[in-house]
Amino acid sequence: MWVFNNAREGSITKAFIRNLLELRRSPKHTFVFGQSIPRSCHSLSFQALTLCLRQLAAVCVRDVESHQRLTASGIPAILSFDAAFTLSVSEQAKDLAKQLLKTLEIQPESAALISLRTFDSMYRHDNEQFQRQLVSLSRKFCQQGYQPVLLIQSQAYGADNDLAMAREIVQQVPKLKIFNPFAFTHQLPNWELVMGALAICRLIVAIRYHTSVLALASGRVPFNLYYSNKGKDLTKRLQIPGCSLEEFNPDIHLDAIAATSAINFDHEAIRQQVKKDFQNCYSRVIG
Repeated sequence: MWVFNNAREGSITKAFIRNLLELRRSPKHTFVFGQSIPRSCHSLSFQALTLCLRQLAAVCVRDVESHQRLTASGIPAILSFDAAFTLSVSEQAKDLAKQLLKTLEIQPESAALISLRTFDSMYRHDNEQFQRQLVSLSRKFCQQGYQPVLLIQSQAYGADNDLAMAREIVQQVPKLKIFNPFAFTHQLPNWELVMGALAICRLIVAIRYHTSVLALASGRVPFNLYYSNKGKDLTKRLQIPGCSLEEFNPDIHLDAIAATSAINFDHEAIRQQVKKDFQNCYSRVIG
C-alpha cells in the first residue's frame, strides 16, 4: 500500500516522488490496493501520479471520489473498500481488552470510546477547535452516565501521535480515561487489541478512519466523525451515522451517538468483496 499525500500545495514533496519511483521499479508486477487519493494530491502531483498508475497491473481504491478522479483520467480503477475489512476480531482479543480496561477502572458496558488525532498543515482543521469539541463531548458523556475513554491508535511522529492531545484533554476533563494499547505488554497485534476494545465498548466515536473500519469489521456501528473524502465515503456508501468535523456539535449529535449502541453491522459481504477484489488485482500481476 502507498499513501499519496502531497503535503505542499502547488509543488511535489520528496516523499511523494520517492513513492512514485517505487511504483515505477516493476510496474507490470505492481498493483495499488485499497488506497485513497487525498485532496492534497492535485494539479502537477496528480498528473505525475496518474502517469505512474497507468503503467501498473491494477489499481483499486477505497472511495468513490478517488475512483471518479482516476477513471476521469483514463485509469480503469476498481472501486472497493479498505483492506482492513478482511480483519476479524477474536474472543481472545475481546477478553484481553476487557481485562485491560478493568485495570483502568473502565466498565466496557458504559464506556464511550473516542479516537482522536491532531491535524498538521495538510489539513484545514483547527486543532484548538477540535480539542474544544472533544472536551465538550467528554463532559456530556459524563453527564449522561457514560465513561468517556480516549483511544490511542497511533504513536507515530507529528500529527500521527495521539497521546499529547489526549493528555491535554484529560487535564480539562479529569474523569476522562485513556486507553493506550501501546502501553501494555501482550502477545496480540495492537490492531487486534483495538478491535477487541471496539467490539465490547458501548459507544464508539470514530475520528480516525481506521477506528471506523475496525469497528465495522468487528460488527459494531460507530458514529463516524470524518475529516476527509475516505471517511465521508464510509458514511455515505455504508449509510452509517456520522457527520463532518466542521458540522459536529456535541449538543446536537449526542442522541445519534447514543443510538448506535443498539445497531449491529453485517460485515461479511464487504469482507468477501475486498478479498475478491484483491484476488482480481493479484491475478493481473501473476497473469
